[in-house]
Amino acid sequence: MSLFVEKPVFTRRQFFKGAGILLASVVIGGIFAKLGFDAKAVQEDYVAKRVAGLYTLDESMTIRRSHDNPEIIQLYREFLSPGEVKPLSERSEHLLHTRYGRQAVELAEELRTNTGSAA
Repeated sequence: MSLFVEKPVFTRRQFFKGAGILLASVVIGGIFAKLGFDAKAVQEDYVAKRVAGLYTLDESMTIRRSHDNPEIIQLYREFLSPGEVKPLSERSEHLLHTRYGRQAVELAEELRTNTGSAA
C-alpha cells in the first residue's frame, strides 16, 4: 500500500540547512538595515546641526544682505555701473549671472577676446 504513504519532499538535513541559510540571511539583512538606519540618523543629525550653525553665524553678521555691503556698492559705482549703484545694469547682468553649458564657454571666449588675456 505504498499509494497512501507520503514521500518527503526533502530530507530533514535539507530542511535544517535551508532554515539555517534563511536565518543567517535574515540576521545579516537586519544588521545591514540597522547600520543603514544609524547612518541616516547620524546624517540627519549632522545636517540639523549644520543648519543651526549657519543660522547662528548669519545672525551674528553685521552685514547680512549683499546689497548693503560697502564693497559691493563700491564695485557697482566703480565698475559695474560707473557713477551709480544700479544692480540690474546690463554689465552686471552679463558678468555676474551664472551661465551653464555652451553659454559658459561662449562667455569665457568673449571675455578672453575683450580683455586680451590668453588664459
